[in-house]
Amino acid sequence: MKFSILIISFRSLSILKECLINLGNKREVVIVENSDSLVIKEQISKEFPYVKFIINNKNLGFSKAANIGLKSIKSDDILMINTDVKIKEKQITNLENEILDSKINYALATPYTDDLVDFIANSKFDKFLNNHNILENNEKFQKVDFIKGSILIINLKKFLNKNLFDENFFFFFEEIDLCRKIKALKENIYVLMFEKAIHFGSGGTSVNHQKYVNFRNWNYLWSSFYYNKKHYGFLFSFFKHLSKLFRYLIGVVFFFFLSKNRFLSNKFRFLGLLSSMLGIKSINSSKFLD
Repeated sequence: MKFSILIISFRSLSILKECLINLGNKREVVIVENSDSLVIKEQISKEFPYVKFIINNKNLGFSKAANIGLKSIKSDDILMINTDVKIKEKQITNLENEILDSKINYALATPYTDDLVDFIANSKFDKFLNNHNILENNEKFQKVDFIKGSILIINLKKFLNKNLFDENFFFFFEEIDLCRKIKALKENIYVLMFEKAIHFGSGGTSVNHQKYVNFRNWNYLWSSFYYNKKHYGFLFSFFKHLSKLFRYLIGVVFFFFLSKNRFLSNKFRFLGLLSSMLGIKSINSSKFLD
């Protein structure tokens, strides 16, 4: 087997180049650029001519960009990676060989990353998704209920079509939603403990830091409410998040004169949550990155 590689990018030329150098040129590589940057397309096409480059002309969100990329790939074996993840070509080859030799029955997998341990052990997204301690034994293939979306190995043969991600999610929770769907289908998700990738986190874009933080805060709360509404209904999600709505509103008022950073944090969390409650689409958050 040989993976086709899918990269979702947003205004991240320098780190995208570094990512491509690490990945090598022995596989099909598709980049979906979630902006209108012709400069990035020209630079990448010039230095990495084997890459297929799709430019969306505007930020469509992670989920929609991923679905666009998946539809453009012919292979059923996909390595989808963020630009802020480092993994070497020889590691990818080893992942391919181990998966082939083991014949594991999987829909979704990921190599080990340091930030994955706490994420899988302690995150409380959904009572349907159980936590796991992936360090408690020495198994090479650790079966889990959910993983992070920074680097995903996808077996497309397990899905009816290539619209894997719910495009209502703009940023955050799209991979958790996919993991929930996979578990409901009684398919398997694995952490591949024999290879380690490095996830730098929050380093995949050249956008102004404060704008990016505002964008993340808005989207995390928007997606949290939408995820719970989708799977458990509006009232369940409303009462689950109601105390947070008031807490963030109080924080907006309290920190208005005391701390700009805390004021902005509470403001964008409040607005993201309120927008989701009111049914305002998450794509509206793209303006925070302009």
